[in-house]
Amino acid sequence: MKILILEDEEDKFEVIRDYIGQVISDDFELRRVKNWLDYSRAIASDKFDLILLDLLVPRSPKDETVEDHLESLVSTTRDYESQSFLTPAIVLTRANLDAGDFVYDLNKVDINVIPFNDHDDWKEALKVKILAAQPRKKFDFAIVCALDKEMAAFEHLVDRWGPLKRISGLVCREVRIGSSKGVIVRAHRMGLVAAAVVATMALERFEPRLICMSGICGGVPGEVKIYDLLVSQICHQHDAGKWSSSGFKSEHYDVQLDVDVHDKLIELCAEDDMGTYLTNDLDPARSEFPEGVERIHCTIYPEAVTSSGSAVIAEEGKTAILATGQRKLAGFEMEIYSVYEAARHALHKPAFFAAKCVVDDGGVNKGDRFHRIGCLISAKFIVKAISAGIADLRLPQRNP
Repeated sequence: MKILILEDEEDKFEVIRDYIGQVISDDFELRRVKNWLDYSRAIASDKFDLILLDLLVPRSPKDETVEDHLESLVSTTRDYESQSFLTPAIVLTRANLDAGDFVYDLNKVDINVIPFNDHDDWKEALKVKILAAQPRKKFDFAIVCALDKEMAAFEHLVDRWGPLKRISGLVCREVRIGSSKGVIVRAHRMGLVAAAVVATMALERFEPRLICMSGICGGVPGEVKIYDLLVSQICHQHDAGKWSSSGFKSEHYDVQLDVDVHDKLIELCAEDDMGTYLTNDLDPARSEFPEGVERIHCTIYPEAVTSSGSAVIAEEGKTAILATGQRKLAGFEMEIYSVYEAARHALHKPAFFAAKCVVDDGGVNKGDRFHRIGCLISAKFIVKAISAGIADLRLPQRNP
C-alpha cells in the first residue's frame, strides 16, 4: 500500500506513522512531504492508495510561512491531470471544524475530515479508511488447504513464511517460492462447499496464475498404498445424485486437468530423483511407519483418478462401492472437485492441479498417525511443481 502524508510537525507525523504500522504491519510504503508545493508535485506525478494531510503547513521548502490551504485543497487534490485525483484523501487536523459547510463539500469529492487530538479518538476512523483503501493483492499462485496441518507442512519448505492473517476476507499466509509470490489459503472447514467458496474467492480476489491443492486423502485398497502421492488428472464427485426408495443413484460429474498442465506434471514426476526428494528428511517416528514397512516409500501417480464428496468415509468396504464403475479410481477425499471446478470457470483462467498423499484406506488404517508425513510429502511436491514453473504455462482465457 502506497501512502502519502503531508505533515510538517514531527511529533504528529511520528504518531500517525506508528499507528499506520499497527494497522497494516510492514506492508506499506510511506512517503512524507512537509509543505504544500511538494504535496502538489507528489500527487501530480505519482499514484497513491491513500493521502493523509494537514492543511496548516508551509507554502514551500523555501517559504516556511504556515498557511491554511483549504481553499486550494479540492482544486489541487482533485485535478484531473493529477495521477492521484481518484485517491481517497483524509484531512487530519487540529483546527476547529466549525467552519460552515466545508466538511460536507469535501465529503462530496471523497476528502474526509478527521479531527486530530490527544485522546486518540481519530484512530478508529483512520483505521476504517486505511483498511478500505488497501489495494487488491495479486499473487502468482494460491495453494488451498482444508486443514491447519496441511498448511503448516509448508513452513520449512518455502523461502518466505508469513504470519497467519486475513487477506480480502480469507485466512491466509503469504509465502514465497523462489521468485514467485504466493498465498496459502485455509478453508474454514473440510468439504466441497467450503473448498468451492475459498477457491472462488481466492481466484477472484488474488487473480493467481496457478491454483492448486495440497494435503492428504484416502486410497482405494489394492490400487495404492499409504504415502503414495496422487496427482489428480481426473476428479469425480461421488455424492452427487438422487436418493429414492431403491437407494442412491449417482450422477456422473468430473473435471480433468488441462493438457499442458498434465504434460508438465508427468514430466516432473518422471524426474529420477523425485521419489527420493519427497521421502528425504521426513524424520518419521516409529508409529508413522505402516505395518510391515521398514522404510518410507512413495509411489507417484501422475494420472490418478480421484473422487470427492462432502462426507468422510470411515467404514471398511465403502471404498469398493465408490470404485464401482470407476475402473481406475485410486483415491477419495473431500475438496479437489470443487477447486478444479472453480478454476475451470474462473474469468482469469489459471493453471490448476492437486496432489494429495494417501494416509488411510477408509477402513482399518483410518486415523491420523500418518497425517504429518502425508502432509509433508504433498507439500514438497507442490513446492517442486511451483519451482519448476508450472504457473508460467499460458492457458487460453475465457471471454469476459
